[in-house]
Amino acid sequence: MRLIESSSIAKRGDLALNEDSIFYSEAWAAVIDGCSSAQRLPTVEHSSGVVARTLIGQTLQSLDPLATKEQAFGALNGAIARWYEEQGLYEFCSENPAMRASAYIALASRRWREVWILGDCQALIDGRIHTHHKAVDTLMENLRAFFIEHLLATGYSEDDLIADPLLVDRQLRPIMALQPTLQNRGSSSYAYAVLDGFFTDLDAIITVKLGAEATEVVLATDGYPYLEPTLAKSEERLAHLLADDPLLYRSWRSTKGLVAPSLSFDDRSYLRFIV
Repeated sequence: MRLIESSSIAKRGDLALNEDSIFYSEAWAAVIDGCSSAQRLPTVEHSSGVVARTLIGQTLQSLDPLATKEQAFGALNGAIARWYEEQGLYEFCSENPAMRASAYIALASRRWREVWILGDCQALIDGRIHTHHKAVDTLMENLRAFFIEHLLATGYSEDDLIADPLLVDRQLRPIMALQPTLQNRGSSSYAYAVLDGFFTDLDAIITVKLGAEATEVVLATDGYPYLEPTLAKSEERLAHLLADDPLLYRSWRSTKGLVAPSLSFDDRSYLRFIV
């Protein structure tokens, strides 16, 4: 594999708080998106998203280059489960999905010439974007847009909502707090799969075959609403979106908007290479 360009930027400008990360080696290439949590695990210094992306990155360093999709995701998920056990948190996390160290990933295998995508990480291959937007995220995005439009209709301005994000968050958070009950619960139409130590649904992984010829691949987290063939173009479109719709409810809906002094609405990672 040949690296072309890469970037990982924390929304708050502090890499120690970045819940995204990039991994690149001769055998594997990945972007990892640790899931934000409003609550922190007891006795744990870092956020659950930072813990998850760190454990996954460490596991990729020693992952067998010949590992199959099943073996790779078993190893990544198992690393989180073992960490719970080491911290004495396994039973607690089993019963409290909202507190789990969780992450999504887009992972390319040189040996199998495949890209495996879990969650809303993205891959751009031969001009086509591959990702999975969760039904529960669409629901929350639409609810947030409804709350914003309701507040605007009752006399608030967009500037008011940007200055005080809690005006919207106070209404949305109690509903979003229900979401983790459906984490890795495949029987619900709003269920979603995530690497959290309890992942089992291999069918939730998108598999993209690359073929025999050398192929340019872009992997990115969902901090890039518009994924483009170059980092510069992806950054340009993100900047335009944030300038035009900083609340992120009109031209592109999100469960969160831009909050000053953050650099963006989310951490973001971009990895472009040839495999």
